[in-house]
Amino acid sequence: MARTPAGTAAQSSPIEGRAIVFGAPRSGTTFLMEVLDTLGEAECVTGNLFPTALLHLAATPQPPATREVLERGLRGGLRDYLASSAYGSRAAALRKWWTASRDPRDLRGALAGRRRERVLVYKEPFISFCPAVVWDALPDARFVYLVRDGRDVADSLLRKYDVLADSRLADVESNETPIVRRSGELLVPWWVESGAEQAFVEADQYVRAIWMWSAMASRAQDFLDRPDVKASGRVLTVRYEDLVADPLGQGSALIDFLGMRMGPRTRRALGDGHQRSLGVYRRRPAATIRHAEEIGGAELRRAGYEVAAPSVVATAGP
Repeated sequence: MARTPAGTAAQSSPIEGRAIVFGAPRSGTTFLMEVLDTLGEAECVTGNLFPTALLHLAATPQPPATREVLERGLRGGLRDYLASSAYGSRAAALRKWWTASRDPRDLRGALAGRRRERVLVYKEPFISFCPAVVWDALPDARFVYLVRDGRDVADSLLRKYDVLADSRLADVESNETPIVRRSGELLVPWWVESGAEQAFVEADQYVRAIWMWSAMASRAQDFLDRPDVKASGRVLTVRYEDLVADPLGQGSALIDFLGMRMGPRTRRALGDGHQRSLGVYRRRPAATIRHAEEIGGAELRRAGYEVAAPSVVATAGP
C-alpha cells in the first residue's frame, strides 16, 4: 500500500458548500473572516484564487463566451485550492485545529491531515464590482455583503494602503487600476464615469478613494436589488457599524444564515470587534469631506448613511 507523503492530506476534502464574502476594501471583511475562521465547519480563504484584474474585466461589458470563461476560471480557482497543499497538507489541518478547536480529542485527526470543514468561504473585496458574475458562476453559494460608511472606508484606504495617489495612477500594476484610460499624465480607472476624467485627476486622494467606494457600492446594490436575488434567500447584507455595535447578535444571525454553529472560540473572536474606527473621517478638513460627499452622497444615502452636504453635484460609477 502506498504511503501518504509526510505533510499531505490523508483523505480528500469533505467540502461541498460555497460562501462568498464581499464588500469594498476596508469595510470589515478581514475582521469577519477572522471570526468565520474559528468555525470548525468553515475553510476560509482570502483573495489570490482568482486574479483581481480578472474581476475588473468581469465588471466591464464582455461577450457571453468571455463571461463563461471567467465563470469557469472562478470555479476552477476554488476547486484547485481544495486540491492543493495549501488546504490539504498536515500543516494546514493543524492550523485549522489550532484556530477553531484546540480540543485534544481532535488533535489526532489533524495530525493525520484529516479535514472536517463543510463550506469553503471565499473573501474578495473586488467582487463588489461584479457580484452578478460570481452569482452566476456559483449558483448554490451563499453571499454575505458587508457595507460600511464610504467616508470611513476612504479614510482607512489612505491610511492603510496609500491608495490612488498620483504615483499609483502612473501604471496599471495596482489592484484598483488594472483597466484604465489616459487623462493627461495620469491613468484614470475604468470605474470613473465618462466625462469625469479631469475631475477625478484634480480630486485629492481621499476623494478618489470614496469615488471607488461609490462605484463599488452602486454595482453591489444594483445586484442586491434584483428581484431574483432578493427572492433567493441566498444573500445577507451586514452593516459594519451594526456588526461592531452588536457583534454577538449580528454574528449569530450571520452564522445561522451560513448554516453553521457558533462555538466558544467564535464568541471570543466576535468580542474583538470595536467601534473605535467609526467616524474617523471627521478628522479630515471640512472642505474635503464636503467634496467627498458630493461624489459619494447618492450611494451613502442609498446605503442609509446621513450626508450633511445639501445636494449631490456629482456621482460616481461607470
